[in-house]
Amino acid sequence: MFLTRDDLKLSFGVDLEIGEAFINRTVPVENLYWENRKIYIPSSPGYYFMPIYADMLFRLGVDKSMLLSDDQFRLNETILHEAAMVEHQQITWIEHAEKLCKMVQPYVLQMELFQELSAYLVQKKPVQKSGSRLGTPFPSLNRADSYLFSLTALKSSRFNLQLALAGWYALMTYFLILDDLSDIQEDLLNNEENTIVDAGLNSGGLQTIQFMIDQSVAVMKVINPIIANRIDHSLSQINLESYFSNPEKNKIR
Repeated sequence: MFLTRDDLKLSFGVDLEIGEAFINRTVPVENLYWENRKIYIPSSPGYYFMPIYADMLFRLGVDKSMLLSDDQFRLNETILHEAAMVEHQQITWIEHAEKLCKMVQPYVLQMELFQELSAYLVQKKPVQKSGSRLGTPFPSLNRADSYLFSLTALKSSRFNLQLALAGWYALMTYFLILDDLSDIQEDLLNNEENTIVDAGLNSGGLQTIQFMIDQSVAVMKVINPIIANRIDHSLSQINLESYFSNPEKNKIR
């Protein structure tokens, strides 16, 4: 399905100029993330998260011209190409993180964040450490975090970086939990990381996941109430308890 700038505005509250810039962007050549794609923003969370997050950054004080500059687009695209190489098992996660550290460094304006990300992402399975503002307790929810390198090239006197990080985890928690709910059978079969499984298929796991979702809604109410409402509504349509109250049904026989 083809998305328009109006779709992004009505569904996610994305600024029209930001939405148009992403919708009209030419698909990058020889970029594995866009392999076999004809349009820049197809109707998939793995792509439309970009204009949504750019809009969040704009709301949090980053100049629109900086967000929509060709340099910023190319940096984002490079990060995603490298992420796709991990997905296709062409490189390991640590190779991915180390390579990006070198590639991103010339663009860095937020050195403290760059150093934090460099230390955090070179873990075999990035996970939040005590007192850190990066990551969650579940590696499966941190699998897109190399995209945060794009923040290191953004700086403004009005930029609320702390809320930008909180917003990232709120958005990714929403998208990735939905993804893991739909993939739980396949992930169990293939022994793949899955947040639902990692949390525990029991009442404790349910409480943990529900708490994370509630946190996502609370953060989004501050940044973008439209997305907060979308998260709340989407999860209300899912019987989340069924994934935890009867773990036997999720086992592959």
